[in-house]
Amino acid sequence: MDQYVLENMFSWLPTRSLLRFQSVCKTWNSIISDRISSSDFRDVHLDRILKNPDKLSHSILITSPTAALGYNACLSSKDIAGFRYNACLSNKDVEKAWKYLPKPAGVHSNSFRLIGSYNGLICLHDEHFNIVLWNPCMGLYETVEKNFPLDEVCKTSKHYSFCGFGPNSSAAGGYVIVLGYHSYLILNAMDNKLGRYMWKNIQNIRSYNVFESIGVLVNGNLHWPASGLVVSYNLNEQKLREFRAPTKSKSGQFWEQEKEFRVGNFREKLFVIFKADSKFEIWILEDNGVRKIWKWLFNIEGLVVFHDILVPLGFLKNGDIIIEVDRRFIAQYSFAYKIMKVLKQLPGGGTNTSAISFVETLAIPSN
Repeated sequence: MDQYVLENMFSWLPTRSLLRFQSVCKTWNSIISDRISSSDFRDVHLDRILKNPDKLSHSILITSPTAALGYNACLSSKDIAGFRYNACLSNKDVEKAWKYLPKPAGVHSNSFRLIGSYNGLICLHDEHFNIVLWNPCMGLYETVEKNFPLDEVCKTSKHYSFCGFGPNSSAAGGYVIVLGYHSYLILNAMDNKLGRYMWKNIQNIRSYNVFESIGVLVNGNLHWPASGLVVSYNLNEQKLREFRAPTKSKSGQFWEQEKEFRVGNFREKLFVIFKADSKFEIWILEDNGVRKIWKWLFNIEGLVVFHDILVPLGFLKNGDIIIEVDRRFIAQYSFAYKIMKVLKQLPGGGTNTSAISFVETLAIPSN
Protein backbone atom coordinates (compact mmCIF):
# COMPACT_ATOMS: atom_id res chain seq x y z
CA MET A 1 0.00 0.00 0.00
CA ASP A 2 1.24 3.50 -0.87
CA GLN A 3 2.86 5.30 2.09
CA TYR A 4 0.76 8.43 1.56
CA VAL A 5 -2.43 6.33 1.73
CA LEU A 6 -1.20 4.67 4.93
CA GLU A 7 -0.34 8.00 6.52
CA ASN A 8 -3.77 9.40 5.68
CA MET A 9 -5.43 6.28 7.07
CA PHE A 10 -3.40 6.49 10.29
CA SER A 11 -4.44 10.11 10.84
CA TRP A 12 -8.07 8.99 11.26
CA LEU A 13 -7.33 6.29 13.84
CA PRO A 14 -7.89 6.67 17.61
CA THR A 15 -4.62 7.19 19.45
CA ARG A 16 -4.63 3.83 21.23
CA SER A 17 -5.20 2.00 17.92
CA LEU A 18 -2.34 3.92 16.34
CA LEU A 19 0.02 2.96 19.17
CA ARG A 20 -1.09 -0.69 18.95
CA PHE A 21 -0.52 -0.84 15.19
CA GLN A 22 3.16 -0.05 15.68
CA SER A 23 3.67 -3.73 16.48
CA VAL A 24 2.02 -5.02 13.27
CA CYS A 25 5.17 -4.81 11.13
CA LYS A 26 8.43 -2.86 10.77
CA THR A 27 7.06 -0.68 7.97
CA TRP A 28 4.03 0.39 9.99
CA ASN A 29 6.17 0.94 13.07
CA SER A 30 8.56 3.14 11.10
CA ILE A 31 5.79 5.19 9.50
CA ILE A 32 3.82 5.62 12.72
CA SER A 33 6.93 6.47 14.77
CA ASP A 34 7.99 9.08 12.20
CA ARG A 35 4.48 10.48 12.01
CA ILE A 36 4.11 10.67 15.79
CA SER A 37 7.32 12.71 15.95
CA SER A 38 5.91 15.14 13.36
CA SER A 39 4.05 18.13 14.79
CA ASP A 40 2.12 18.49 11.49
CA PHE A 41 0.79 14.93 11.74
CA ARG A 42 -0.05 15.38 15.43
CA ASP A 43 -2.01 18.55 14.58
CA VAL A 44 -3.97 16.82 11.79
CA HIS A 45 -4.62 13.80 14.01
CA LEU A 46 -5.79 16.02 16.90
CA ASP A 47 -8.11 18.02 14.64
CA ARG A 48 -9.78 14.85 13.35
CA ILE A 49 -10.14 13.44 16.86
CA LEU A 50 -11.79 16.61 18.17
CA LYS A 51 -14.20 16.78 15.22
CA ASN A 52 -15.26 13.13 15.53
CA PRO A 53 -18.90 13.23 16.75
CA ASP A 54 -18.60 9.71 18.20
CA LYS A 55 -15.95 10.94 20.69
CA LEU A 56 -13.97 7.72 20.30
CA SER A 57 -10.94 9.18 22.08
CA HIS A 58 -12.65 11.02 24.96
CA SER A 59 -12.18 9.66 28.50
CA ILE A 60 -12.67 10.43 32.18
CA LEU A 61 -9.66 10.27 34.52
CA ILE A 62 -9.95 9.74 38.27
CA THR A 63 -7.05 10.23 40.67
CA SER A 64 -7.72 7.71 43.43
CA PRO A 65 -7.07 5.11 42.18
CA THR A 66 -5.53 6.46 38.97
CA ALA A 67 -7.80 5.10 36.25
CA ALA A 68 -9.50 6.13 33.01
CA LEU A 69 -12.85 5.27 31.42
CA GLY A 70 -13.55 5.88 27.73
CA TYR A 71 -16.82 7.61 26.88
CA ASN A 72 -17.85 4.73 24.62
CA ALA A 73 -17.59 2.30 27.53
CA CYS A 74 -20.72 4.03 28.89
CA LEU A 75 -22.72 3.09 25.80
CA SER A 76 -24.23 -0.17 24.64
CA SER A 77 -23.46 -1.67 21.25
CA LYS A 78 -26.80 -0.28 20.05
CA ASP A 79 -25.72 3.22 21.01
CA ILE A 80 -22.41 2.85 19.23
CA ALA A 81 -24.09 1.47 16.10
CA GLY A 82 -26.40 4.48 16.01
CA PHE A 83 -29.68 2.88 17.04
CA ARG A 84 -32.31 5.06 18.72
CA TYR A 85 -32.43 2.95 21.86
CA ASN A 86 -29.88 4.38 24.29
CA ALA A 87 -29.32 1.57 26.78
CA CYS A 88 -26.33 1.59 29.12
CA LEU A 89 -23.87 -1.18 29.76
CA SER A 90 -24.25 -3.12 32.99
CA ASN A 91 -22.41 -2.09 36.16
CA LYS A 92 -20.17 -5.13 35.78
CA ASP A 93 -19.23 -4.22 32.20
CA VAL A 94 -18.50 -0.60 33.13
CA GLU A 95 -16.30 -1.65 36.07
CA LYS A 96 -14.25 -3.86 33.73
CA ALA A 97 -13.92 -0.97 31.26
CA TRP A 98 -11.94 1.20 33.70
CA LYS A 99 -8.24 1.10 32.78
CA TYR A 100 -5.89 1.49 35.75
CA LEU A 101 -2.87 3.66 34.99
CA PRO A 102 0.54 4.06 36.62
CA LYS A 103 1.17 7.55 37.95
CA PRO A 104 3.75 9.56 35.98
CA ALA A 105 7.27 9.07 37.30
CA GLY A 106 7.51 12.79 38.04
CA VAL A 107 4.94 12.44 40.82
CA HIS A 108 6.77 11.68 44.08
CA SER A 109 3.86 11.10 46.44
CA ASN A 110 0.92 8.75 46.77
CA SER A 111 -1.64 11.39 45.82
CA PHE A 112 -1.79 14.32 43.42
CA ARG A 113 -4.06 17.25 42.65
CA LEU A 114 -5.41 18.09 39.20
CA ILE A 115 -4.78 21.53 37.69
CA GLY A 116 -6.40 21.06 34.29
CA SER A 117 -6.59 19.22 30.98
CA TYR A 118 -6.02 20.38 27.41
CA ASN A 119 -5.81 18.44 24.13
CA GLY A 120 -4.61 15.21 25.69
CA LEU A 121 -2.27 16.60 28.34
CA ILE A 122 -3.16 16.65 32.03
CA CYS A 123 -1.47 19.14 34.35
CA LEU A 124 -1.15 18.08 38.00
CA HIS A 125 1.02 18.43 41.07
CA ASP A 126 1.94 16.14 43.93
CA GLU A 127 2.11 16.81 47.68
CA HIS A 128 5.56 18.40 47.27
CA PHE A 129 4.22 20.78 44.59
CA ASN A 130 6.12 19.07 41.77
CA ILE A 131 4.08 20.16 38.72
CA VAL A 132 3.89 17.66 35.86
CA LEU A 133 2.47 17.72 32.32
CA TRP A 134 1.31 14.18 31.56
CA ASN A 135 -0.06 12.33 28.54
CA PRO A 136 -1.71 9.29 30.19
CA CYS A 137 -2.38 7.61 26.85
CA MET A 138 1.25 7.61 25.73
CA GLY A 139 2.76 7.42 29.22
CA LEU A 140 4.89 10.54 28.65
CA TYR A 141 5.46 13.32 31.16
CA GLU A 142 7.47 16.50 31.69
CA THR A 143 8.24 18.13 35.04
CA VAL A 144 7.73 21.90 35.09
CA GLU A 145 10.78 23.67 36.46
CA LYS A 146 10.39 25.50 39.79
CA ASN A 147 12.02 28.72 38.61
CA PHE A 148 9.97 30.95 40.91
CA PRO A 149 9.76 30.84 44.76
CA LEU A 150 6.71 28.57 45.03
CA ASP A 151 7.73 27.62 48.55
CA GLU A 152 7.43 31.24 49.70
CA VAL A 153 3.96 31.46 48.17
CA CYS A 154 2.92 28.29 49.94
CA LYS A 155 4.05 29.72 53.29
CA THR A 156 1.72 32.72 52.98
CA SER A 157 -1.11 30.88 51.23
CA LYS A 158 -0.81 27.14 51.54
CA HIS A 159 -3.44 26.35 48.89
CA TYR A 160 -4.36 28.27 45.75
CA SER A 161 -8.04 29.12 45.32
CA PHE A 162 -8.29 28.26 41.65
CA CYS A 163 -6.16 26.90 38.83
CA GLY A 164 -6.22 26.21 35.11
CA PHE A 165 -4.35 24.83 32.13
CA GLY A 166 -4.54 25.72 28.44
CA PRO A 167 -2.69 26.78 25.29
CA ASN A 168 -0.13 29.57 25.14
CA SER A 169 -1.52 31.87 22.43
CA SER A 170 1.77 33.72 21.94
CA ALA A 171 4.37 32.88 19.32
CA ALA A 172 6.30 30.95 21.98
CA GLY A 173 3.77 28.14 21.80
CA GLY A 174 3.54 25.52 24.52
CA TYR A 175 1.08 25.75 27.38
CA VAL A 176 -0.06 28.06 30.16
CA ILE A 177 -0.58 27.15 33.83
CA VAL A 178 -2.64 29.54 35.95
CA LEU A 179 -2.69 29.59 39.76
CA GLY A 180 -4.94 32.04 41.61
CA TYR A 181 -4.16 32.83 45.24
CA HIS A 182 -5.97 35.13 47.67
CA SER A 183 -4.63 38.40 46.30
CA TYR A 184 -2.60 37.68 43.19
CA LEU A 185 -2.57 35.62 40.01
CA ILE A 186 0.46 33.58 38.98
CA LEU A 187 1.09 32.47 35.42
CA ASN A 188 3.50 29.88 34.04
CA ALA A 189 4.08 30.22 30.29
CA MET A 190 6.71 29.45 27.70
CA ASP A 191 9.38 32.18 27.58
CA ASN A 192 10.34 32.63 23.93
CA LYS A 193 13.84 33.97 24.64
CA LEU A 194 14.83 31.39 27.22
CA GLY A 195 13.03 28.50 25.54
CA ARG A 196 11.57 27.26 28.82
CA TYR A 197 8.58 27.77 31.08
CA MET A 198 8.79 30.72 33.47
CA TRP A 199 6.61 31.78 36.40
CA LYS A 200 5.48 35.36 36.86
CA ASN A 201 2.98 37.32 38.95
CA ILE A 202 0.77 38.93 36.32
CA GLN A 203 -2.13 40.49 38.18
CA ASN A 204 -3.16 41.51 41.66
CA ILE A 205 -6.70 40.35 42.30
CA ARG A 206 -9.33 40.55 44.96
CA SER A 207 -10.19 37.49 47.02
CA TYR A 208 -12.85 35.23 45.51
CA ASN A 209 -14.92 32.53 47.17
CA VAL A 210 -14.40 30.02 44.36
CA PHE A 211 -16.56 26.87 44.50
CA GLU A 212 -14.52 24.73 42.09
CA SER A 213 -10.76 25.11 41.69
CA ILE A 214 -10.23 23.66 38.18
CA GLY A 215 -10.93 26.16 35.39
CA VAL A 216 -13.20 25.17 32.49
CA LEU A 217 -11.75 26.19 29.12
CA VAL A 218 -14.21 27.67 26.61
CA ASN A 219 -13.08 29.67 23.55
CA GLY A 220 -9.72 30.72 24.97
CA ASN A 221 -11.04 31.61 28.43
CA LEU A 222 -10.75 29.69 31.70
CA HIS A 223 -13.83 29.94 33.93
CA TRP A 224 -14.46 29.35 37.64
CA PRO A 225 -17.72 29.52 39.66
CA ALA A 226 -17.64 31.94 42.61
CA SER A 227 -20.16 33.61 44.94
CA GLY A 228 -22.71 35.11 42.55
CA LEU A 229 -20.05 35.40 39.84
CA VAL A 230 -18.24 33.59 37.09
CA VAL A 231 -14.53 34.46 37.20
CA SER A 232 -12.93 34.39 33.74
CA TYR A 233 -9.29 34.49 32.62
CA ASN A 234 -8.50 35.31 28.97
CA LEU A 235 -5.39 33.39 27.94
CA ASN A 236 -4.66 35.71 25.02
CA GLU A 237 -5.02 39.02 26.87
CA GLN A 238 -3.75 37.61 30.20
CA LYS A 239 -6.55 39.38 32.04
CA LEU A 240 -8.85 38.22 34.83
CA ARG A 241 -12.46 39.40 34.65
CA GLU A 242 -15.77 38.57 36.29
CA PHE A 243 -19.44 38.62 35.30
CA ARG A 244 -22.72 37.77 36.94
CA ALA A 245 -23.97 34.21 37.21
CA PRO A 246 -27.72 33.61 36.71
CA THR A 247 -29.67 35.42 39.43
CA LYS A 248 -32.75 33.19 39.56
CA SER A 249 -34.06 29.76 38.61
CA LYS A 250 -36.45 28.98 35.75
CA SER A 251 -39.38 29.19 38.18
CA GLY A 252 -38.36 32.74 39.09
CA GLN A 253 -36.90 31.93 42.50
CA PHE A 254 -33.97 34.29 43.23
CA TRP A 255 -30.55 32.93 44.20
CA GLU A 256 -28.83 33.49 47.48
CA GLN A 257 -25.46 35.22 47.04
CA GLU A 258 -23.58 32.20 48.41
CA LYS A 259 -25.54 29.60 46.42
CA GLU A 260 -23.12 27.05 45.01
CA PHE A 261 -23.03 26.18 41.32
CA ARG A 262 -20.59 24.64 38.85
CA VAL A 263 -19.57 25.44 35.26
CA GLY A 264 -19.04 23.32 32.15
CA ASN A 265 -18.50 23.35 28.39
CA PHE A 266 -21.40 22.42 26.09
CA ARG A 267 -20.48 22.65 22.39
CA GLU A 268 -17.97 25.43 23.08
CA LYS A 269 -20.44 27.43 25.13
CA LEU A 270 -20.19 28.02 28.87
CA PHE A 271 -22.97 26.66 31.07
CA VAL A 272 -23.75 26.62 34.78
CA ILE A 273 -25.45 23.89 36.79
CA PHE A 274 -27.14 24.48 40.15
CA LYS A 275 -29.69 22.98 42.50
CA ALA A 276 -33.18 24.54 42.32
CA ASP A 277 -36.05 23.15 44.39
CA SER A 278 -36.67 19.55 43.24
CA LYS A 279 -34.17 19.51 40.38
CA PHE A 280 -30.85 20.74 39.02
CA GLU A 281 -30.97 23.36 36.27
CA ILE A 282 -28.48 23.92 33.44
CA TRP A 283 -28.23 27.42 31.97
CA ILE A 284 -26.10 28.29 28.94
CA LEU A 285 -24.35 31.60 28.26
CA GLU A 286 -25.11 33.45 25.03
CA ASP A 287 -22.37 36.03 24.45
CA ASN A 288 -22.38 38.25 21.35
CA GLY A 289 -19.37 40.24 22.50
CA VAL A 290 -21.52 43.12 23.71
CA ARG A 291 -23.95 41.49 26.10
CA LYS A 292 -24.02 38.26 28.10
CA ILE A 293 -27.41 36.53 28.48
CA TRP A 294 -28.13 33.34 30.45
CA LYS A 295 -30.72 30.98 28.92
CA TRP A 296 -32.23 27.86 30.47
CA LEU A 297 -31.16 24.68 28.65
CA PHE A 298 -31.92 21.44 30.58
CA ASN A 299 -33.14 20.07 33.90
CA ILE A 300 -31.62 17.14 35.77
CA GLU A 301 -34.39 15.54 37.80
CA GLY A 302 -34.69 12.86 40.45
CA LEU A 303 -31.38 13.51 42.26
CA VAL A 304 -32.08 16.49 44.50
CA VAL A 305 -33.36 14.60 47.54
CA PHE A 306 -30.01 12.88 48.03
CA HIS A 307 -27.42 15.12 46.33
CA ASP A 308 -26.25 18.74 46.43
CA ILE A 309 -23.34 19.31 44.04
CA LEU A 310 -22.94 18.08 40.46
CA VAL A 311 -19.66 18.74 38.63
CA PRO A 312 -20.12 18.29 34.84
CA LEU A 313 -17.34 16.30 33.19
CA GLY A 314 -18.60 15.77 29.63
CA PHE A 315 -21.40 14.78 27.28
CA LEU A 316 -21.77 11.46 25.47
CA LYS A 317 -22.81 11.24 21.83
CA ASN A 318 -26.28 10.02 22.88
CA GLY A 319 -26.82 13.25 24.86
CA ASP A 320 -26.17 11.81 28.34
CA ILE A 321 -24.01 13.84 30.73
CA ILE A 322 -21.18 12.47 32.91
CA ILE A 323 -21.02 14.10 36.34
CA GLU A 324 -19.10 13.92 39.59
CA VAL A 325 -21.69 13.77 42.37
CA ASP A 326 -20.94 15.26 45.81
CA ARG A 327 -17.28 14.15 45.53
CA ARG A 328 -18.60 10.63 46.17
CA PHE A 329 -18.96 8.98 42.76
CA ILE A 330 -18.89 9.40 38.97
CA ALA A 331 -22.27 8.97 37.30
CA GLN A 332 -23.98 9.05 33.94
CA TYR A 333 -27.36 10.82 33.69
CA SER A 334 -29.86 10.27 30.87
CA PHE A 335 -31.98 13.34 30.05
CA ALA A 336 -34.21 11.10 27.90
CA TYR A 337 -35.05 8.61 30.66
CA LYS A 338 -34.35 10.80 33.73
CA ILE A 339 -32.22 8.12 35.37
CA MET A 340 -28.70 8.05 36.79
CA LYS A 341 -26.16 5.24 36.61
CA VAL A 342 -23.13 5.08 38.92
CA LEU A 343 -19.90 4.53 36.97
CA LYS A 344 -17.38 4.59 39.82
CA GLN A 345 -17.39 5.12 43.58
CA LEU A 346 -14.76 7.61 44.77
CA PRO A 347 -12.99 6.77 48.04
CA GLY A 348 -12.99 9.19 50.93
CA GLY A 349 -14.62 12.25 49.36
CA GLY A 350 -12.89 15.58 49.91
CA THR A 351 -12.91 19.20 48.85
CA ASN A 352 -11.04 18.96 45.54
CA THR A 353 -12.26 17.53 42.27
CA SER A 354 -10.79 14.07 41.78
CA ALA A 355 -11.95 13.58 38.17
CA ILE A 356 -11.39 15.32 34.86
CA SER A 357 -12.26 14.81 31.20
CA PHE A 358 -9.46 14.44 28.64
CA VAL A 359 -8.85 13.44 25.03
CA GLU A 360 -6.44 10.67 24.07
CA THR A 361 -3.97 12.33 21.67
CA LEU A 362 -0.35 12.23 20.52
CA ALA A 363 0.50 15.44 22.40
CA ILE A 364 4.11 15.64 23.59
CA PRO A 365 4.44 17.24 27.07
CA SER A 366 7.79 18.87 26.33
CA ASN A 367 6.55 20.76 23.25
